[in-house]
Amino acid sequence: MGLVIRTVAAAIAVSFFVTPIARAQQLPMSDRQKAEIAQQKAAAKATDDAYEAAMKRSHGIKPKTVDPWANLRAPSSGGGN
Repeated sequence: MGLVIRTVAAAIAVSFFVTPIARAQQLPMSDRQKAEIAQQKAAAKATDDAYEAAMKRSHGIKPKTVDPWANLRAPSSGGGN
C-alpha cells in the first residue's frame, strides 16, 4: 500500500513540474495567426447574427399543414357515416 501511494505521489509531482515547462515551450502567435483567428471570429459572429435575425423573422410564420390526400377525399356531408 505504501508503495502505491509513493508511486502516485511521484507521478503527481512529476506532472506538476513538467506541465509549466511544456507550456513555456509554446511559441507566441504571429501577426498572421492573430489575423486569421480574428477573421474566423468575425465570420462566426456574422453567421450567428444572421441566424438570430432569421429566427426572429420566422417566429411569426406558422408552418403550412400539407395534406396530400386533400384532393382525393370526398367532401364531408356534415353527418357521420
